[in-house]
Amino acid sequence: MVFEYDFDIVAIAPDEVDPEHGVAAVTGNRAVRAWFRDIRTVQALHSASPKIRRIFVDSGFSLETHSSGLPHGLYLPEDAVDRERILKRLFANIRNMGVQGEYFGEFDIWQFLDDVKQARPEPEITTNIVDQTVAMRQPHASTTKRRSVQWRIGIALGLAVMVIAILRFLAAAGATP
Repeated sequence: MVFEYDFDIVAIAPDEVDPEHGVAAVTGNRAVRAWFRDIRTVQALHSASPKIRRIFVDSGFSLETHSSGLPHGLYLPEDAVDRERILKRLFANIRNMGVQGEYFGEFDIWQFLDDVKQARPEPEITTNIVDQTVAMRQPHASTTKRRSVQWRIGIALGLAVMVIAILRFLAAAGATP
């Protein structure tokens, strides 16, 4: 059975932090937990061995669900730092405690790792108003090119008038070019 291994970062109240698992007071980071969005994923993690559950809980995962309504594979951009911190803790716990020979049940650790690797922050909605005001302040390329052509024509006409004026002056003085 294929589960969705997406999770949301949920801030928890400081009085809800388990002193054994909470590191917010020590690191100065806000107290958060990673909550899986799919109830079936949490049930699969409940059916895994106690050591596997302990690794996830110690890393900052909750054994409860929370749905932010985001599509599969996306997370909130402001959760990126907390997400990275929890995942680093999870990988360190897996490396230190070891998972070889442990029972995962229906929880597919490889699919979980693949979903984590492919997850991206939700694209932020930007308005074009800022872009339009910046564009209005900057001259367009066609306007700049047109001014450049006009400038060249003006210089050429100015030089031509000066050459004609010098030739007339020399002709009036009796000199020939």
